[in-house]
Amino acid sequence: GPGPLLSAPPGLSREAKAALTLQCAFRRILACRERKRRLKEQREYEELMDHLQKEAFVALVKREQEEAERARKKEEEERKKQREEQQRRKRMLEAAFEGDVEEMKAILKEVADLDTKSGVGTDEKGKLVRLQHLLNMVDCTDANGNTPLSEASGGGHPEAIRMLIENGGHPNSRGAFNRTPLYRAAFGGHLAAVELLLQHGADPRLYADDGNTPEQVASLDSVVAILSAWDVTLTDTMLQKMEAEQQRRAQQKQRHQEAEVRQTAEAVEQLAKEHERCSRELQAAYAELNRRITEHDKCQRKQMGNAELTLHAIADAEGLVEKLRVAVEEAEEKLSLARLKLREQMQEGSPSEIPGLQCSMQELDDVLMKDVGGKMQADGRWPLIIDPSGQAAIFLRYRDTNYLNTANPADMAVEAIRLALLGSLRYGKPLVFDMMELDMFDTVKKQLERLQTGLTQAVLSKKILESEWYRSLLRATDGPEYAETEFQVSRMEKFRLFVVTKRHHPPEELLQAFLPVQVLLSGMARR
Repeated sequence: GPGPLLSAPPGLSREAKAALTLQCAFRRILACRERKRRLKEQREYEELMDHLQKEAFVALVKREQEEAERARKKEEEERKKQREEQQRRKRMLEAAFEGDVEEMKAILKEVADLDTKSGVGTDEKGKLVRLQHLLNMVDCTDANGNTPLSEASGGGHPEAIRMLIENGGHPNSRGAFNRTPLYRAAFGGHLAAVELLLQHGADPRLYADDGNTPEQVASLDSVVAILSAWDVTLTDTMLQKMEAEQQRRAQQKQRHQEAEVRQTAEAVEQLAKEHERCSRELQAAYAELNRRITEHDKCQRKQMGNAELTLHAIADAEGLVEKLRVAVEEAEEKLSLARLKLREQMQEGSPSEIPGLQCSMQELDDVLMKDVGGKMQADGRWPLIIDPSGQAAIFLRYRDTNYLNTANPADMAVEAIRLALLGSLRYGKPLVFDMMELDMFDTVKKQLERLQTGLTQAVLSKKILESEWYRSLLRATDGPEYAETEFQVSRMEKFRLFVVTKRHHPPEELLQAFLPVQVLLSGMARR
C-alpha cells in the first residue's frame, strides 16, 4: 500500500493541513498513474520489439531458405553438368583409341548442341565461345594427361588423327611420362600415323621422361627411316604457324573478354541509374507520406473533422511507399549481381562478407553506446549500422538520441540538422541519420555543406568536437542553454554519429567512410 504522507509544517490551519494532505494524496495518485503509464509503454515497446524481431527473423529465414534452395539447385545442376562432361571426355578418349571417327564427331556435335541449348549465339562472341568449348573437348585429357590425339596415335588410326588435328588437336601434347603422340605412334610401329603427324607439325626432337626421342623408340625400321630423314626445318615452319595461330586466338579471346567487361560495365551503369531512379521515387513517396501525416496531425489538433479523408490519403501514400520499397530492393539485388559478375570478369575477386563488426540487437547498446572492447575507438570511424530488419532504427529512435529521418524533408532542413547537431554536442548524445532503404548520404552531405562549408569532413573526422567548429554553428537566437560555456568537454566526449541503413549491400562510399556494424537477428550465428 502507499507509504505515510508527509507531515504538515507547524503553524498551518486545519484547512491548510487538509489541503496539503489532499495535494500530497493527489500527487501520489498522479505519480502512480504516471508510473503505470510508463510501465505500460515499456511493455508495449518490448512487445513491439519482440514482434518485429520475430517477423524480421521469419522473413530472413525464408529469404535464406530460398537462397539456399537456389544455391542447392545450382550446385546440383553444376554437378550434373560436370558428370556429363566427364562422361563425354571418357567417350572421346575411348573413341580416339579405337579410331571411331563417327563417335568423336557425334560427341563434338553434342558439345555444339549444348551451346545452342544454353543460348550461345553464332556472332563473333558466340563463335569464340563455341570454338573454346570444342577445343576443350578435342584436347581433353585422362588422369595421366593423355589427349584424344595421343590415344589415336597410340592406337595407330590415321583418320582419327586427321580429324582431331583438323579440329585443333595439338600434335605435340605431352601425356604420361611426357610422351608425345609421335612418340606413341613410333613406339607402336604405326607408319601411316607417324607420317601424318610429321606432316602436321609433330616435333621428332622432343624427349620423353625416359630420355628417348620417337626415333629411338621406333619399333619398325621403316618408321626409323622416316624419322631420321625428316627435314626439321619443315617442322619449325609449321610450329611457327601454329604459334602465330595460338597468338591470334589469344588476342581474339582477350578482345572478347574486354568487350564482355565493357558490356557488363555498361549494364552495371544502367542498373545503377535504374536503382537511383527507384530510390528517388521512394524518397519522394516517403516525403509525401510525411506531409500527409503532418496534415492529419494538424487537422486533429484543430478538430477540423476531416480525419477520414486524411487517413485515406495516408493509406494511399503508405501503399505507394511499400510498392516502391519492393522495387528498390529488386533493383538493388539486380545491381549487386551485375557488380559481382563484373568483378569476376575482371578477375579481381570479391569478399562475400562485408568487413567490420557484427552484433545482435541485445548487444547493440554495448557496441554503440558503451563501445565495449574499444573497437570503434580503435577504428576511428563513426559506425554505419546495417540492419535490414529496421529494429536498430527503432531502438535508437526510442533512446536518448537526436534522431533524423533522412526521408523526411522536415528533418533534413538545414536548421533542423543544425539544432540536432548542436544539441548532440551540447548534451553529449548520439546524432542519428536513418537512411532506411535509400542512399541519402549525398543529401546529408549537401545539407551539412549548406550549413557550413567543410562541415561534412569535420563531422566525419571528429574535428567538430574542437571549439572553433561547434562555435561556428551557434546563433544569437539559440538561447542561454547554448552559450559557449555550456559546451563541456566531459559531455561532448559522449557525442556519437550513427548512420543507419536497411540495405543489404550499402554503397561502397558508406563502407569506406564509416565502420560497418551488421546487426544479426537472434538465432543467427556469427561468421
